[in-house]
Amino acid sequence: MNKYRIILDVYKTHSISKTAGRLNYTQSAISQAIKNFENELGFQIFRRSKAGMELISGMEEIIQSLENICHEEDKLSKFAKNLTSLDSGYIRIGSVQSVSYNWLPNLIKDFSDKYPNIRFELMIDGIAPLKAKLDNEQLDCVFTSKYMLPGYPFKQMDEDEMMLVMPENHRLAGRETISVSEIDYENFVMSANGLDEEAGIIFEENHIIPKVQYEPTEDFAALKMVELGFGLTIIPKLFLAGTTFRVYACPFEEHYSRILGIAYAPDKPLSPATRKFLDYIKTWELPRQYRT
Repeated sequence: MNKYRIILDVYKTHSISKTAGRLNYTQSAISQAIKNFENELGFQIFRRSKAGMELISGMEEIIQSLENICHEEDKLSKFAKNLTSLDSGYIRIGSVQSVSYNWLPNLIKDFSDKYPNIRFELMIDGIAPLKAKLDNEQLDCVFTSKYMLPGYPFKQMDEDEMMLVMPENHRLAGRETISVSEIDYENFVMSANGLDEEAGIIFEENHIIPKVQYEPTEDFAALKMVELGFGLTIIPKLFLAGTTFRVYACPFEEHYSRILGIAYAPDKPLSPATRKFLDYIKTWELPRQYRT
């Protein structure tokens, strides 16, 4: 029991014995708590009388201060309890485009059905600004591929095949698979993260320097340019889900893929809400249409 609460209870009951009974302490323990507190202050706050323990005149501000301290302690305890029990909470999520469009609406809905008082803030951007915000503690976690944030704690969720995307009338359209060697001399429209993402690995491992004609900053714009015949692009399969562009997409014979999941900053504490969210992801089932 907090010593301040003992002092306040004696003030209310005017009795050491009553306070001892109410708080389940011995009378000597209550007396010792009063004595220790008065020694800390350097003066008495109670005097014994026929009416019991009476507050010495002028000590009212001491009691008011103790009440304020206990009130703030109660507020802090309630706030901590709410976070721990997930009665409230706030999670700041960053995500690459494909995950934000295809996974997150279902994931957040399912999680919110179970924990309705957890609030979310969602930022959709390229990997560089997402990484910067994660490092600066402006985001709690980021949905991305493992390759994009090497060295960060990462929970894998799925693998996502990289697809070669071309206009419907392209000479390679209609094939079930295409070898990387067959695209060495093609024009390319790079996706938003350019050669910094898994597409860069494909070119590097096969010693190809792509003829990049256009570099839009948004993946949907890249697909539109492919549709209009500006070149080919390499896009993850998940990003193509639900799109209506008139393009042809197929995997490589070599079958390149990215590992999707959620990353968070190392050596930085996670809130109870974020930890619960990360634990929930382990058991969450991907929507059937987005499974690879």
